Amino acid sequence: MKKINIKTTVFLLLLLFMTSGVFLVPAIAKTELKTSQPVVIDIVVTDEQFASVTAGLNRFQDSPLSNGIDAVNIISSGSNADQQLAFLQTRLAAGDTTLDVIGLDVVWTAQFAANGWIINLSSPTYLGTSYDMSIFIGGMADSCIYKDSIYALPWFFNLGVLYYRRDLMEQNGFTLDDIDTWAELNATANAILAANSSDISGLVGFTAQMANYEGGTVNFIEWIGANGATEIVDAEGDFNVTKSEIVEALTFLKALIAPSDTTDLATTDYIISREILTSTEAESGDKWLDGEAIFVRQWPYIYDLSLESSDPIFNSVDGDGLPINWGITGIPTFDGTVDQKSACVGGQILSINSQSPYKQAALNVTRYLCEDNFSQYQPLEEYSHPPALKETYQGLPTDLLFAEAFFNASDVTLARPIFPKYSLVSDVISDSFSAIISCQATPQAGLTTMQNNIESVLTEVPDVIPGFMLPLGLLVISSMISLIIIVQRKKVKKK
Repeated sequence: MKKINIKTTVFLLLLLFMTSGVFLVPAIAKTELKTSQPVVIDIVVTDEQFASVTAGLNRFQDSPLSNGIDAVNIISSGSNADQQLAFLQTRLAAGDTTLDVIGLDVVWTAQFAANGWIINLSSPTYLGTSYDMSIFIGGMADSCIYKDSIYALPWFFNLGVLYYRRDLMEQNGFTLDDIDTWAELNATANAILAANSSDISGLVGFTAQMANYEGGTVNFIEWIGANGATEIVDAEGDFNVTKSEIVEALTFLKALIAPSDTTDLATTDYIISREILTSTEAESGDKWLDGEAIFVRQWPYIYDLSLESSDPIFNSVDGDGLPINWGITGIPTFDGTVDQKSACVGGQILSINSQSPYKQAALNVTRYLCEDNFSQYQPLEEYSHPPALKETYQGLPTDLLFAEAFFNASDVTLARPIFPKYSLVSDVISDSFSAIISCQATPQAGLTTMQNNIESVLTEVPDVIPGFMLPLGLLVISSMISLIIIVQRKKVKKK
């Protein structure tokens, strides 16, 4: 029998590589666990979170959860959320086994779970179905659940809160009881603006983050949740953003925004300037720190920035170190009923790589960071990120008493939609929300457009998952090799 033409075979394989665009990269693998080798757990978080993890694990070796674990390495996934997501997608989609504990943004749970990159912690092998997620802040617990199963544990949280000028409220005879609902806040802000006249230049009643970006989506979710629309996607993944309570909420909001840049808020019923249409965390934060906002919806990080201000309005504190002239409280709802939630959660959750050879050990590290009081305090001390574990607020150290205000505001927290295509849907939501509040569309028309565009996104052919081409390429190549060999053999037989 004549030998197979090796040169021809090699040539065809090279041609296949060049034309297919598939490149093989050796997978990074962690050696399987052996009794004689040390167990080192790798946890991946952003640069900002390094110090919190380091401090949080300072007493880990004293915990029973550390049994069998020799060390914990901290790995950077980047300095911001975009870098973090790109890093994790690339590594996990390629089957990386070196990463054990995965730090995630709260909006990524569904994407990572649907792709099989993180383990189902509700499995009897791990936490089981009886694990009590109610020990964590409500919105954070919800962010860890996908299709009724737990895929992560809450580490620290952010939430939208209402910062208010206590001095201006008291000067005009108002208390916190006067801003429980949006109608009450509107009346309070209007009264203060009218009394202010020209004393504080540029003063607005309220500001937030309503530019066309993720912040706009968050504010949309908070406004409609405040009127009871806390679920816009059902268990089957179908969206409904045309509910009557959503229309009512946006109609109310739109009526608060000045119709032009020259509108005088002091002499009209408007409390929001049109600056809000391009306002992000930076612009709204500056407005507050410049003393030009009675109320602002913001994240916890503004708390420290306010105390560090050179302005006595913001840096004056009482004997407990709490601000005298301002404070924080929960974002108002429309009528205060229990089904109304007005504060979106942000923050970080910890999950386990489905390819890790040390899953149980990784879970032990995760549970320590998420369930230990000392560890939970570290993100708070480092970056003012409040703990996700409820019991930590029962005995706060004196220098961390300010966190009580964030905990009190957490009763009205809600999660953003838990959905694999969240980023695409978020873009659609912010586009239509921006059109509505800028008067380019009525609430009804804008929401109809939002609904139609969301449905279009959901019916699109999904993009190839990063890393998916690797196993697909291997399958194609192996099939082509078999085909080439068969063809060569047939040629030999014919001869």
